[in-house]
Amino acid sequence: MTFTSETEGGKEENKNNSEEEEEIPSVISIHVPQQQQYTSIREEIEAKIPFVTRRSRSIRINFKFDGLIKDKRNSNNNNTTTTDGALISSLYANVDVLPILKMIYDSIAREEATCAKDAIVVLRDSPYWDGERRDDDDYDDISGAGTSAKRGEEETGQDAFTKRYDNVCVGGTFDHAHAGHRWLLAAAVAVTEKRLDVGITGEALLENKKYKEYLQPYERREQFCKDFVKAAAPVGLRVNFGPLDENWPVAATREDVDALVVSEETVQGAEKINEERKKRGFKPLELVILDVLGKKTSENGEESKLSSTRLRELEHIEKRMRGKEE
Repeated sequence: MTFTSETEGGKEENKNNSEEEEEIPSVISIHVPQQQQYTSIREEIEAKIPFVTRRSRSIRINFKFDGLIKDKRNSNNNNTTTTDGALISSLYANVDVLPILKMIYDSIAREEATCAKDAIVVLRDSPYWDGERRDDDDYDDISGAGTSAKRGEEETGQDAFTKRYDNVCVGGTFDHAHAGHRWLLAAAVAVTEKRLDVGITGEALLENKKYKEYLQPYERREQFCKDFVKAAAPVGLRVNFGPLDENWPVAATREDVDALVVSEETVQGAEKINEERKKRGFKPLELVILDVLGKKTSENGEESKLSSTRLRELEHIEKRMRGKEE
């Protein structure tokens, strides 16, 4: 399979000329060296991804990892290695993928014209991390090893690992889905070994949102989460989706949850969840805290960030402008 930074398919009219056919996503690969050379990875991301997102509604981003791995095709010879690609678990065991995911989505979040583009980092279990599908029957075991290793320092040349957990929770409103939402879900997929619970804010908790009349219905927001996780996550990952309401979420009420993925803005809520778990006699959750994307400071010192509120505001402004033109 050949990977290209050009759109592989575009808008076409159907036979009735009434609808557009769905765009075939552009597909690009990000090269991950065996040594954690974050500078080179960042340079490649900056060169490729903004270029594609300005030209394509939908893109898929694959990784190609160069590390030596055990070849599972010959289970009788544990010393056999190959450099013909890398197992998903081999990348997790050798590289901290979270800083890379942040670089990807931060590059998309900087422009209002691209921040809401459908960009999915493919984290699927596959014999090869370049995204190409081989015949799975040739591989008896693609589980790999070493997935419990701890994360190291992100910006050093030392070994870094993706710390993963059996059962993970993540939640959000997911309205007017943008790069920050995709960063949140991609990170949750990356750190989950077995089960991921995704909570989507229900209508009852959104009464006081700004530009409430432009909020997308729950069903649409849930469908975005389902589509993203289906495209990004390993086939064997168990995923549950459900509404968040006034009651305590699964993260507080299930003892077997290990970690909670949150943004730096929602840490306070996560701490309350841990307080409730303590009351129930549960162990506290480990928090995977993600930076907020798209932060900017204007000339007069005002700070802004990527947000659904801003996207709803833009929709409101656009509607007003259309009204004036009519």
